[in-house]
Amino acid sequence: MNTVGSTIGGAVKVLRTVAVWIVVACFVYMTLAVLAQVFGRYVFNYSISWTEETAKFAQIWVVLIGAGITMRRGLHVAVDVLAAMLPTNLARALMVVVAAGCLWFLGVVIYGSLPLIELGWKFETSPVLQIPMWTIYLCLPLGAFYFGVEIILSVIDRWDRPSGKLPDTQIETAS
Repeated sequence: MNTVGSTIGGAVKVLRTVAVWIVVACFVYMTLAVLAQVFGRYVFNYSISWTEETAKFAQIWVVLIGAGITMRRGLHVAVDVLAAMLPTNLARALMVVVAAGCLWFLGVVIYGSLPLIELGWKFETSPVLQIPMWTIYLCLPLGAFYFGVEIILSVIDRWDRPSGKLPDTQIETAS
């Protein structure tokens, strides 16, 4: 593999590792915060106000960063009946058009989140902990960017089998 390819491959590996660690850390935190809230409420009859807020923020990060992870694993819902019926070149073209539409949408999400981040930077804080809201809003462009990277990598990975079907020789060995 050439230097550029190995550099990009290394960057993708780091990006994927960081995404997984963010999701795992947020999920663990969210679980612990909710358990602390339940424990405090039902054992001590005391509601810990900040746990609900921070668990909600952690859930938002899990969903928006986790979307890229599910894209990498091919777990998003897809309608591929048309692609399966098309010849390979047309299926590739359809795959590129669909990916371009998805990337356009993610670009709109990134662009649209910038004013929200600016608003959160200057004015907004969370209701209970007074956390600057830009730290929460930052998951929008980061999640959309990561999702876009995984879409591009998915197109590259599926280039030889754009319809998702395995060749007949692989079907026999897969079963």
